[in-house]
Amino acid sequence: MTFSANFTRYRPPAVAKLARISAARAAIEGAEILPAQEQELRKIALAETIHFSNLIEGNLLPLIEAERAARGELDRDTTAKIELVNYVEALKLIDQLRDECLLSYGPDQLKRIHGVLTAGLGREDDPHFKPHHEGEWRDGEAIVVDRLTNTEMHRGPAPGEVPERMQDMCDWLEQRRARAEEYPPPVLAAVAHYGMTDIHPFADGNGRMARLFSVIVLGREGYLDRRLFSIERYYAQDKPAYYEALRSVRRNTLNMEIWIDYFLDGLATEYERIAAKIAILDKVSRQASTVTELNARQEKVLTDLVVNDRRRLSRDEYETLAGVRGTAAKSDLADLQRAGVLVRRGKGPSTHYVFARHAAAVGPGARWTDATIETELRAFCDGRSTWPSPDEFKAAGHSALYYAASRRRGIRYWRGLLGL
Repeated sequence: MTFSANFTRYRPPAVAKLARISAARAAIEGAEILPAQEQELRKIALAETIHFSNLIEGNLLPLIEAERAARGELDRDTTAKIELVNYVEALKLIDQLRDECLLSYGPDQLKRIHGVLTAGLGREDDPHFKPHHEGEWRDGEAIVVDRLTNTEMHRGPAPGEVPERMQDMCDWLEQRRARAEEYPPPVLAAVAHYGMTDIHPFADGNGRMARLFSVIVLGREGYLDRRLFSIERYYAQDKPAYYEALRSVRRNTLNMEIWIDYFLDGLATEYERIAAKIAILDKVSRQASTVTELNARQEKVLTDLVVNDRRRLSRDEYETLAGVRGTAAKSDLADLQRAGVLVRRGKGPSTHYVFARHAAAVGPGARWTDATIETELRAFCDGRSTWPSPDEFKAAGHSALYYAASRRRGIRYWRGLLGL
């Protein structure tokens, strides 16, 4: 019984994706972003990894709960919360093993990580996952059923075959990690991910372990020295495509090429997304540094603006993000305006700050588009039950927006679009 991974090394699409990964990874590893910005990017990536990996498995707790779990502030009072907290602990264990140069592809280590991932989730009255299944190979059949059609999608090998199958896969990975030119780490991570889902070695938690196994491979091979991205985000954004790519292997006589192409595209896309964010952060920070020395609060808010593609924020939102109020917040905002990073708009209660990257698209004399008009109108009318009068537009410093909306499609159209 020998593990094998059937794929051509390498077709042009795979080569192109490996090149994308290499270029984006080099940009990330070589970036000199400010310490508070890197810390914030790490926090965001960690929360997204926790949230999206569990979301794929049906855990519907919002991202804010994953953020709380990452900070160690989430109580283990429901099964869904235990899953998030355990995921944090599993990632911590992987990082610890990596830092101590003890990370391996051994079955015993995988069982140890599974034990942390599923601690407290086994129930004696659960017919499928009991306490003795935590951190151990399954002792029953593994059948994956499509919940919508109630049809069998996959059946894992018999329980007695699991130990040998897992050892074979781990040996395959270990033997090929020394041949990085033939088997680049992203490809090994893709194989490990699929192999875990195919063997389905545990009574529960196989999907989460498969994603963690790819993290183990990328971490051991030096691809997560700056963990600023979440490939789990890519999977969760189109879960059917993720499952379809996994299922393609069995449909194609165990050929992994479609799955590997999908995995590499996801990794490349996430690396490129973060590389682009870092490039923007670097540009904005350099611009600001010519006028003022950014403090940690300002770095944190700028990171939030860039990573989450926020166009604007109010003073209240700044205070919440920065964790500061009163004079300090006012001074921070004034510094960012003086540096040309933020542009103040409106007056009184309607005062807000537009991120300078977007200000040209919505400022006086700009070329208004349907997209920019809709974005600004939705922000201005947020919380309102009636359409603002022309005087209200003027008082808020939005006369240009009013005239643009009037000229492009007309006020009636925009009122109907916003339901006002």
